[in-house]
Amino acid sequence: MNSNILRYVQEAKENFDRTVDCKHTAFDDLYPFMLEDPNFFWYKRHAAWSRLLMTVEIAEREGMEWRELFKPLQQAMVSNKVLNRKVLDYWLEPSITEVVESE
Repeated sequence: MNSNILRYVQEAKENFDRTVDCKHTAFDDLYPFMLEDPNFFWYKRHAAWSRLLMTVEIAEREGMEWRELFKPLQQAMVSNKVLNRKVLDYWLEPSITEVVESE
């Protein structure tokens, strides 16, 4: 069961990644008539963020180490639990080690 919880955290993270990157998610299929509404994208991000926080909370309650699935900056953002412009602007930014490794 523990591996299922971490897999669900990973799925929620990937869903939030796609949402921040403005890519299609299953949420778009639930509300296809809303795609043209500018508020939809904010609502979609909020729903994905809430799902991510919920899965992390479940993992914590089960004593699971979820942090290894995230970059250090993302870990801090999830721990702060506040979805703000900083999260949306920097969530997908590469970490310093990724930049160094790619050079």
